[in-house]
Amino acid sequence: MKISKLLMMGTVAALSLSSCMNEDFPSANSRKGSMSLSVDYLKPTITRAGVETSDFYVAIYEAEDNDWYCTYEKASLIPNKITMPIGAYYVKAHTPGTLQKIMESPYYAGVDEFEILENVITKSTVVCRMANGSFTVKFSSDFTQAFSDWTISLTDGSESAIIYTSQDGTNVPTMYMQFAEAVSALTVNFIGTTVDGNRISTTNKLTKKQASEQYDSDTEYFSGGDAIVLNLRPVESTDGNISSITINANISFEESEESFDMEVEDVIPDTPEEEQPEQPGDGGEASNAITLQLPQNMTVTKDTDPSLGDTHIKADNGIKSIIVKITSTSEDMSGALADIAGEYEGIDFDNGTEVVGNQGLVDLFTTLGQSLNVPAEGDKEYVFPIGNFFSLLTVLSGDHTFIMTVTDMNGNTKDGQLTLTIE
Repeated sequence: MKISKLLMMGTVAALSLSSCMNEDFPSANSRKGSMSLSVDYLKPTITRAGVETSDFYVAIYEAEDNDWYCTYEKASLIPNKITMPIGAYYVKAHTPGTLQKIMESPYYAGVDEFEILENVITKSTVVCRMANGSFTVKFSSDFTQAFSDWTISLTDGSESAIIYTSQDGTNVPTMYMQFAEAVSALTVNFIGTTVDGNRISTTNKLTKKQASEQYDSDTEYFSGGDAIVLNLRPVESTDGNISSITINANISFEESEESFDMEVEDVIPDTPEEEQPEQPGDGGEASNAITLQLPQNMTVTKDTDPSLGDTHIKADNGIKSIIVKITSTSEDMSGALADIAGEYEGIDFDNGTEVVGNQGLVDLFTTLGQSLNVPAEGDKEYVFPIGNFFSLLTVLSGDHTFIMTVTDMNGNTKDGQLTLTIE
């Protein structure tokens, strides 16, 4: 399929997508009932933040065989009465888009079961709850006076982490994480340089205090709706120099108006210091040799400035490789990537495309009416214009994630990713 044809098809699809009924839905008989369906949410008490549910995605399924019955792209499109064959069903509703491991906003999801009886109006309300937890990081004034740069990573033990750096400043946004299953401890890694040039590195483990009255269920595991706040302060040694940091952490739950202290435990590395592997930002060559500066995740429209997608890459030892992989929640986008791979030599975004020296990329962007320069091996700086994809993406609704891996001439690597949401 040619790209121009794909773009035209994407435009038609975007204009027509609203609600859909499964014409092949199996029905044992013609007996009918009806239902009145609404979507609500459980608001985390501590945030006092309102949620607009009118744009939530809604889908109805037959319960026994999970057969899809109908979908509504927005809850606002649900009619006052839905006529259906009698039987048992369940309905799912969630925030637009797909739940990602790391997000800049909360994601709500819910399920409700109901039964359709003949000549009866069944009422169903899907109550959506937060599927991810939030992290807010606060810096004391003496922290900002003590440190010239820092990197903070928050992880639940999976490969993904929320990362803040000194380039983000101290007024950083709240970030959201989908916790892995049965996670009872979170890890905070801190690496920073004081204004005096001293390097500080700490690792802390966070756990919930086990007081049953603090929970809506008796569990030690982190779950959606948990709101965690970290307060960072420097620690002075007896000689007056900054020797470490201290973290005060508290947590609140979606149905609580109070916040509770969390256990913060220092983690001492098992291996001797001289044998410890280098970590991102620890001052070693692997960290300082490569800079990969990706934009924040964003929602893209036809009016979005393409320059907002510029990704800045710098490698002191010279760039060896830049691999770009694209994943998407859109079937049309997945099809487009497959078509591109078939038409342009050296391009396969599903498995990773090499940018360095790739003439096929130049040809692709020429077809899209865009210009692109690709770096040569050994170049020390390069700007990869993800914004050049905007003209293709804006007709394909969904979440499109660009995953980049940069390798320098000495074999050091650095990874990063950016998610573009098209509504």
